[in-house]
Amino acid sequence: MASSDILSQTLSSITEIKLAEISNQRSTFEGIKAELIRTSKVEQDQREKVDILLQGLYDVDKLTRLSPNTMSYLTNVAKFLEQARHDPSVSIYLQKDWETKLINMLDVQSLKYEYASLYGRMVNEWLSSSDEKSEVSSDNGSSSFEKVGRKEMHDQRATWEEYVFKPLETDTTAIKTYLEKLFTSNKIIKSAYDTLLEETKDFEDSMDTDVHFDDKVLRWIINGLLRSDLLTDEKKSLLKDFLNNKVVLTELADVLNMRISSLDKWCWDPVGTPVEQRRQLSGRYRFYHDEDLLQTILLRYIGVKWSVHFKSALITFQTTMDVWKASATPVLAGDRKRRQFFLGSNLAEPTVTVESSRARHFNDEIFLEQLTSEAEEQRGGYDDDAENVRDTRKSGQQITQSLLHTLATEIIMKTRLGEEMTVVRTDFKWFGPSLPHSTMFAVLSFFGVSKNWISFFCRALEAPMKFVQDGPEAPVQIRKRGTPISGPLSDMLGETVLFCLDFAFNQQTDGARMYRLHDDIWFWGEEKVCVKGWELMKNFAKLSGLEFNDEKTGSVKITRKPGGKPKVASSLPKGDVSWEFLKLDAGTGRFLIDREKVGKHIEELRLQLDACKSVFDFIQAWNVYGARFFTNNFGKPANCYGLEHVDMLLDTFSHIQSKLFQQGSVTSTLQEMISQRFGVEDIPEGYLYFPMSMGGLDLKSPFIDLYLVRETITKTPDSHMDQFFIDEEEEYRRAKATFEKGTVPGQDRLPYSVREQLANEPFMTFEEFSRYREQTSASLYRAYSNLTKQPRLDPVVRTSDVLSHVENRAWSRLSEYQQWLVQLYGSDMIHRFGSLNVVEKGLLPTGMVSMFRESRFKWQG
Repeated sequence: MASSDILSQTLSSITEIKLAEISNQRSTFEGIKAELIRTSKVEQDQREKVDILLQGLYDVDKLTRLSPNTMSYLTNVAKFLEQARHDPSVSIYLQKDWETKLINMLDVQSLKYEYASLYGRMVNEWLSSSDEKSEVSSDNGSSSFEKVGRKEMHDQRATWEEYVFKPLETDTTAIKTYLEKLFTSNKIIKSAYDTLLEETKDFEDSMDTDVHFDDKVLRWIINGLLRSDLLTDEKKSLLKDFLNNKVVLTELADVLNMRISSLDKWCWDPVGTPVEQRRQLSGRYRFYHDEDLLQTILLRYIGVKWSVHFKSALITFQTTMDVWKASATPVLAGDRKRRQFFLGSNLAEPTVTVESSRARHFNDEIFLEQLTSEAEEQRGGYDDDAENVRDTRKSGQQITQSLLHTLATEIIMKTRLGEEMTVVRTDFKWFGPSLPHSTMFAVLSFFGVSKNWISFFCRALEAPMKFVQDGPEAPVQIRKRGTPISGPLSDMLGETVLFCLDFAFNQQTDGARMYRLHDDIWFWGEEKVCVKGWELMKNFAKLSGLEFNDEKTGSVKITRKPGGKPKVASSLPKGDVSWEFLKLDAGTGRFLIDREKVGKHIEELRLQLDACKSVFDFIQAWNVYGARFFTNNFGKPANCYGLEHVDMLLDTFSHIQSKLFQQGSVTSTLQEMISQRFGVEDIPEGYLYFPMSMGGLDLKSPFIDLYLVRETITKTPDSHMDQFFIDEEEEYRRAKATFEKGTVPGQDRLPYSVREQLANEPFMTFEEFSRYREQTSASLYRAYSNLTKQPRLDPVVRTSDVLSHVENRAWSRLSEYQQWLVQLYGSDMIHRFGSLNVVEKGLLPTGMVSMFRESRFKWQG
């Protein structure tokens, strides 16, 4: 039985047992409550009325734990009631108020039981609807939705098959000639290339002699697989079991060591690896391989080892002195001496500059981003927008956001400094499936990879495959082009090819930076440099058998010079410069939201929501698509975007809800849905949005994260450059005054010849002072750094009513987002439920539902 079925049955059993217990408790409680109300009404003495209700609530506490605040109140009332026995100052008015509040406590407990029952019924609805989908799937091979499929599903599969099952033989002799010219263009580069060959040989020797697998190695492999999106839920569950069983890990290690020792005989099972076509939220379909777990572990290990090797070796190549061309014009020796003489060493050569910041960002995050830095590295998979505290490295999504912030900052800085800026963006069309094997193996051979290893890579790529959707009799076909969906082995094969493009771009554009994340490519700067870079890229693509994706290829020129919108050079690609829902506007230099693209995804989200058969699935679809997907693809707020960007997002999220829901919001839609299905009226907003740990449904709001930064984000990005110009002029005045006083720090340590040569010269002009801003100005770096930063969060202040129900430690464990929710809806929730917890912990399987909900959810079509 599949592990998901076991989990489903377990959850169903737990829910059934707890619902039965809740029903018994509720029946008992309502009996106690009815008797208390009847008895207290008959009683004439006001003090006795209160005492009857008080004693009854103590009985209720034995049945189900009342909150600490409630118990404290009851304790106090008991004391005051005893005082009222002898003290006439304890008025009837006070006692009637106690009676009202005690009755209200009983009503609150009734409401808690109602919502506990509601939660259980929603769990059952969710499990039943999931089981119905599973039955349809097992009967027909797929759901009826998927069986019919969409036109784009069939079109994309046809395109994928056209690439994958038909080889493209590139001119390997021409590739070798191109690489020889590139990597032996001078003695220094040739020496660095020879070192690369030696490192590859040494690595292969170590792979031949090492003992590869033990329980430690298997742990990092399994953890990496669990963090990826490549495995089925059943296989992930099985791997988690492996992690906790040392005996199993030892046996696995033995088998895998046997396999890797005879790698020359390794091959796929000819019956074929199952391939499943899955739709992504972006609208693209991806093709997942579901091979045997032992094969998965073996291939991941080999992929990681080779990936780590090439990342290290290629970084060594890149950082060899005088191999990689510098991106900025160096400060000329004569100018450097003059700056040291007039300004002193600290002002002439600050420790951090715009250029050093660029270099650090490029080297640490961009360069060979897809390759693994160390074997035990953990990070999100391709297109993974979820963050994990155990990740050791930023995800691709996070790095893309920082790239966009860098570009937006560069546009502001360059145009304010009076320069025009050309931006080019592209990616390769169907890069993974289309990359020719002949190109990959030509590059590997050139980098010193032996014939034995190339033979293994060839066998690993040429996998026999068959589509799950085609049923058990599906034909088996052999991969002849491209790589499987992203794993470390595929990443290594793709990155080694594209590294050649990185290096060629650097050499032929005299050091311009190409920001490449996998096959997603951005570059910017002077138009003539971009023209040269684009021409080089076209030649490389033709040589390597790749094509550019026209939909994601475009260029734009941005300026603040008067004279209207500048035209892009005719030799640069036509089309918009865009990323997901953002489009770079040439007139303003800002990223703006493309409402047309948003509209298409609104319709897709409507389709997905309409297909949801349960409240839980509806919430999951909204959380992932309506909140997280849109949020990530609108661009994370940063100072370079400014307040306008945040307000644009708020307006867009409001537009999305108004278009999707007749009631105007996801909140009112869910309230109506629950009322109609389960007969519960007047559902509080807090119940929908509170986390499951507090008994809520954990509906996500895309607005709160924006309001958490709205007050702290830079209102006008240009203000940072305004401040720079003020600071620069002030620095010049101070430096001139210091020079004229004869107190320039470090001047006396300069060579005598320099001091003698410049002794009678007047202080440098402002033009000379500001000539090398990007390499020498600490003030410009400060503006640049401030622009790239994301705004700090501005959390809500906890008020006394919430403070009385959440202690400091519990409050600090809540995220700023959750604190906002609790403060926003807390008063209403406390009024209704007597505390912030809708359902008492342990009453229902909220933790298990929270853990299991995302894995059970399936996108339609």
